[in-house]
Amino acid sequence: MKKKNGNKTRINLLPAADKERFIKNRKKAIIFSIIIAYGFFIFSLDFTAYLENSSKRIYISGLNQKLTLMKTKNLLNKSLESAINSRKNLSNTIKKRILIIKNLEKSKVAWNKKIGDMVQASPSGVWMSGLLLQKGVITIEGNSISLKGISIYMDRLKTTNMFKKIILTDAGREIIGGNTFYHFQLKATLTPVIK
Repeated sequence: MKKKNGNKTRINLLPAADKERFIKNRKKAIIFSIIIAYGFFIFSLDFTAYLENSSKRIYISGLNQKLTLMKTKNLLNKSLESAINSRKNLSNTIKKRILIIKNLEKSKVAWNKKIGDMVQASPSGVWMSGLLLQKGVITIEGNSISLKGISIYMDRLKTTNMFKKIILTDAGREIIGGNTFYHFQLKATLTPVIK
């Protein structure tokens, strides 16, 4: 059989049985090619999925490392913040104590000078035998050879300006070895120190 196709002529020399076998083999080859192409397609999909999963695992691993680093930094920041707060609290406590000390220094009384002034104020024949400070009130105990000496001593204490009020709370007479002595007790309130 001849077919004209332009200038070319084609002659089919295959017998009809061979022609059918050729068509079957050709179909098989096409199906086999399709199966191989499908296999390559599936393989390329699996390989692409494997690469994507591997890439995602690497990305997730990187994120986990960053998360661990952030947690560590967060713990360090909390530790530093706690240390800073402790230092601030300590600093505030120290400042308060310094203020208390300064206030105490302002209100401190030079007792050695005050006692010296009380002794200096005593006239001849009068001497102190005890001194007690309780709740801002000073109790002075002493002895005198005369009642007039006690009066002079109170007047002299008033002139020192150490006390805003002086009261004679007790006086008694004793005779020892033929000599008469008077023991006395004074209560005095200190004059506030203004700085």
